[in-house]
Amino acid sequence: MKLLFFVLLQFITPLEKFQKLLDTIQNDADIRTGTLAVAVKSTQTGEYKMQYNAHKSLNSASTLKLISTASVLSVLGPEYRYQTFLEYEGQLVDSVLNGNVYIRGSGDPSLGSARVGPDLTQITDLFARKIKEAGIRKINGFIIGDASIFPDNTLADSWVWGDVGNYYGAGVSGLNVNENLYQVYFKSGKALGAETSVARLSPAIPNVTYINRVTTAERGSGDNVIIYNTPFSNTILSEGTIPLGPAEFVVKGSIPDPAYLLAFQVQRRFQELKGEINNEVIPFQVHKARFQAGTKNRINIFSYASPAISVLAQHCNFQSINLYADAFLKTVGYTLAKDATFEAGVKAEKFLWAQKGVDLQGFMIRDGSGLSPSGVLTVNNMVDILCAMRRDTAFNDFYASIPVVGITGTVQNLAKGSKAVGNVRAKSGSIANTRAFAGYFTAANGELMSFAFIINRYADGADRKVRRYLEEMIKLIVEI
Repeated sequence: MKLLFFVLLQFITPLEKFQKLLDTIQNDADIRTGTLAVAVKSTQTGEYKMQYNAHKSLNSASTLKLISTASVLSVLGPEYRYQTFLEYEGQLVDSVLNGNVYIRGSGDPSLGSARVGPDLTQITDLFARKIKEAGIRKINGFIIGDASIFPDNTLADSWVWGDVGNYYGAGVSGLNVNENLYQVYFKSGKALGAETSVARLSPAIPNVTYINRVTTAERGSGDNVIIYNTPFSNTILSEGTIPLGPAEFVVKGSIPDPAYLLAFQVQRRFQELKGEINNEVIPFQVHKARFQAGTKNRINIFSYASPAISVLAQHCNFQSINLYADAFLKTVGYTLAKDATFEAGVKAEKFLWAQKGVDLQGFMIRDGSGLSPSGVLTVNNMVDILCAMRRDTAFNDFYASIPVVGITGTVQNLAKGSKAVGNVRAKSGSIANTRAFAGYFTAANGELMSFAFIINRYADGADRKVRRYLEEMIKLIVEI
């Protein structure tokens, strides 16, 4: 009987074998209360090769970044560069400015990030020196970070409170810096359960009160810290545990007001370069309320250009950077509708893909990064958008922005030793009780296929099993 089974197995087509795997996964005790959804579609013929719960709206986690990067590349083109402007207003007489200097952003998520260019220290030095080179020795006013191109509310309403103070939940400002993150250097206690201490913050966040409730756990227990703060707040609270032992243990938080921080850093560097300014830095919102500030009479000193957006898109997808994806969503909204709220960005993306013929039934996203647990889409939505992108002039840059299975990005260790390595380009996604992959692969007949896999609302503690299932799906899909 066993011999007959293996003989019969040889006659099962790859598609049938894949279907059997899907049934096994959906019926697993840890998954059957949740949902497995799969769609595979040819980008050449438009034919669906596989659909399994393909019309169910599910959380997509970070695979949503594919849609954010595709959207911004389609709308703005691969060579678009964000600009950050150094400006002044008022009278400049004998090297004395009776007015203000502004650092005005356009939403660049990469400004001051060592990942893509000059870091925060280098950007700060560059801007301070450009002020001096403009002939300004003394400022009888303020240096102000102007983030007004995007709304003051930097957060999506649907984000979880426990995410917001951590680096991956950083709000999206019109003037971002250092990817809107800072590092907290903890020192563990000498015994389990002992209090920890905070050695420093880097970069230093001015005028904040840091309340530390983090304690010491066993060696090797990792980062179990949650940082709580809100945009523009001057109070930061941290709770949880760090492991016993390391001299310093680093946790990343989100900068409450990146525009204010950048202005503070530039002013300090300007003073180190012997520039004079007596006024303390104030947030742009405070300045605007006091002085009804506008941009009409400003004189440009210097413009700083980001790397091409194709480069930023690749960093976004390779490293799964939430800030970049959400900045792209807001940028699309601002470009198409002059409205950079999260809601306007979603509306603009829906308009974009509907115009390209995509059926968006079930497409109810809430942000650009996939951080929101209430944002959902169908796997059909995903593969249809990926298929539509195949016909876009920016496709080559978009395709290059997606990590290669077994080689690059967050999937560099996936499916090692299989035919998927070097063939499949996939964005991974993970959020509480959800794991997903989406992207492209070349089928056995040479067709370029788009695909999306989501396993949603599986049982607690089943993360490793779910990842193994998804990896097996990645290995099998290239045989279809």
